[in-house]
This record gives sequence, structure tokens and C-alpha cells, in this order.
Amino acid sequence: MSSASASCSQFDSSKTTLSMDHLPDPDLKKNFLSKMNEKEAKDNELFSARVDQEEAAACSCTCCPPRNQLEPYDYCCMSLFSLPLKRKGQLLRDGLKTKLKEEDCPCITLNTLFTSFLLSDTATEAALALHNYQCGSVDEDENRAKRHACYRVIVAYLMGPLGRGIRIRLPACVIKAVRAKWPSTTYTGFKPSEIVD
Repeated sequence: MSSASASCSQFDSSKTTLSMDHLPDPDLKKNFLSKMNEKEAKDNELFSARVDQEEAAACSCTCCPPRNQLEPYDYCCMSLFSLPLKRKGQLLRDGLKTKLKEEDCPCITLNTLFTSFLLSDTATEAALALHNYQCGSVDEDENRAKRHACYRVIVAYLMGPLGRGIRIRLPACVIKAVRAKWPSTTYTGFKPSEIVD
């Protein structure tokens, strides 16, 4: 028997302990991720801290779904024009003002530019093709893929590039219009980015 195999056969694994000092403490990791989620939630807020969420969700455009169908932080598009906003809310409002200014509509989803361009199959399919090319994967649920592509078109057109992994919650009436065009039996709802730099 060679000396290498002799030393291997004499190795007693019960006397050896593996050091796991290089791995993060699970409690510290959980605490860190919790703080990151709280920061991201703060960053995703559109309205000033003094704005009541129910006030922002109250539909004044007549196109939002009923309140019992909304997620906790959903809001009416007209709230962007009547309530105090944080930075992301101001960016969205300013984009709506400059890009959809031709018509005086009670809701942005009734604006001709929204219905004929932002909600169009052509814009959505182009955004979807670009996304699939960049990601190298295709979503098997075609309607879900088109909805997500349409959301990207809307944000890019109204606000410009937000940056990698930065997301914004769109008004409830916009979500309703997109879901009506590309329906599914279940919906994901708004999710913060999973990208961590």
C-alpha cells in the first residue's frame, strides 16, 4: 500500500471539525436583509409620509378597480396631481404631465397616447423581444410576459431609465388597463427588485 493511501485510510473524520467561520451568521444575515427590504420599501414610496394610503387609493379618475381588489399601496393616477410626493412620485407625475399633456382626460388610461402607443401590441412586443434578448430567456406565460413588457414601456416612456433593478409602482388604473388587455388567472402584483448590487 502506498503512503498516500495509508494516510487516507488512517484519517479519522470524527476527530476533525470543519471551521465555518467564513460563513455569515444566519441571524446577522436575516437582520441585514430585513434592513435592506425596509430601505427598499422606503425608496419605493411615492407619496409623502403624511399622506394617508387610503386617501391615495381613493379613485377620482373613475378607472381604478374597486378598493377591495387593490393591493395595500395601490393608488389612483389623479393622486399624483393632488397629494404631496416623494422623488419617485414627482418623476412619474412630471413624466405624465409632459408626455400625456395633449388631452384633458379624467384618467391617464383614457389618453389617446396611452391607448394607441403605450398599450399597443407593437410597443409591447418590441420591449418583450429586447428583454428576452438581454435576459436570454423567454417567459412561458405569454400574457404575463406582455404585461411586464408593457409596464417597462410605460415606465421608460414616462420616466426614462430608472437604473438597474429600480422599480416603481404604477397607478391602479394603469395596472387594470394592462391586465384587461393581457389577462391571466393569477397576478404577481408589485414586487421589489431582486437585484442586489
